[in-house]
Order: sequence, then C-alpha cells, then structure tokens
Amino acid sequence: MSVGDLRIDPGARRVWNAGTELTLTTREFDVLEFLVRRAGQVLGKRDILAGVWDYDFDGDPNIVEVYIGRLRRKVDEPFGRRSIETIRGAGYRLAVP
Repeated sequence: MSVGDLRIDPGARRVWNAGTELTLTTREFDVLEFLVRRAGQVLGKRDILAGVWDYDFDGDPNIVEVYIGRLRRKVDEPFGRRSIETIRGAGYRLAVP
C-alpha cells in the first residue's frame, strides 16, 4: 500500500518513506497502517482507538496524540513533510498528495 512516497507492507510490517526504510514500534505501525488504509479521511481519536487498540481499552484516549506525535517525528519531520494533519475539533487525516 502506498500514499505518495509513503509505502507500507502490512505482511512484512515494513515501512518506507521516499525510499528510506523506517523503524516503527508495533503500535506505531498499527496506527500508521490504520491511517494509510483510510488516507484522506478524517479520523477521530475514538475511531483510531477502536481500530487499533483492543475493544476493552480503558486508558486515556489522548494516547492517540502520543502516537500521532511519534509518527510525525519519524514519518514526516525527517523528510520535511506534514502528511499527518490535525483537523481541529475532528481528528487526524493522512493527506493524499
């Protein structure tokens, strides 16, 4: 699967951006895969929690913000991009170039 220069291989759990392989934790990969599969869609924290975490997750929903921040530092910042957008009051969107 790919969105612009971002490419993921769910079977091998590998990620590349602009041809450079990235190292992600299991949860970071899961969040990114969720965003890639829904590229262009605005996803709220609850949507991401329901799609990535266990159904009985009882923690703070702000954990999504933590993982979005980590992904931005690994996927966007080194490449001078802002592909993971915050849609104020609604959630997050992986921009489609």
